[in-house]
Amino acid sequence: MKDKKKCVVILPIHSEHPTQEELISFKQCFDVLHNHDLKVLVPRGLKMDAYTAIVSNFEKIEIDPKWQRSLKMYNKLKLSNFFYDLFSSYDYLLTYELDAFVFQDDLSYWMDKEYDYIGAPWFVGYENPIDNQFLAVGNSGFSLRNIKSMKKAINSIYFKEYDYYKVKRKERFLSYVLLPLNYFLLFIGKNQTIQNAMHLNEDWFISTIIKDHIPSFKIATIDDAVKFSFEVNAKFLYEKNNFTLPTGCHAWQKYEFDFWKPHIESFGHLLK
Repeated sequence: MKDKKKCVVILPIHSEHPTQEELISFKQCFDVLHNHDLKVLVPRGLKMDAYTAIVSNFEKIEIDPKWQRSLKMYNKLKLSNFFYDLFSSYDYLLTYELDAFVFQDDLSYWMDKEYDYIGAPWFVGYENPIDNQFLAVGNSGFSLRNIKSMKKAINSIYFKEYDYYKVKRKERFLSYVLLPLNYFLLFIGKNQTIQNAMHLNEDWFISTIIKDHIPSFKIATIDDAVKFSFEVNAKFLYEKNNFTLPTGCHAWQKYEFDFWKPHIESFGHLLK
């Protein structure tokens, strides 16, 4: 008999003043996923009064505020050893940002699929889908990932930014000098090339760079991604999924709010 896989649910929070919709997402997470360990990840010193008024008791992990000070640093957080080391006692990690919403707890089903990463599918055209053509499995706002696989991946890829050849010759020479050091750090599991990059969307990095460099890294199929989560093009995905809601969704306040409103209100939440 296989050991039961353990999943930790991470709610990253950076604001003392959440919106009504964010508090609805926050409460829904605790209502539906309470059978898992839920941990609220916050900048050290953040006041939590607005959240404790909704959910009175939860585990809080305080981290250096630098990691949530900007979108750039937040993306680098989720591509860091520091992040995954916080949850090394778990097998899987569900990222649940406060623009996500979960409809059902079937995380055990998804863990049994043994994917290394699953999130909502992306379309050609991203926010403006072109002819409903799927591009990749990507979005990380509501995503499930294998912790060991993620850590192995980020520690094994020497990342050279695509605009590398545009830099000045003097700066490029310095990069050649540092190249052996970067590879040595990679060898001992202290990869800094990702952290030193100008800016990376971590879900793009997973769906593109990790996928291309590590063929064994198992990203979910499009069909399973549709069952797991919707982001843009929700009406189309709902039809494709046999008029069935996925496990959860991302950016419901931003994309097709009128579609999501009755589904979310069916859980007892009141939306304006």
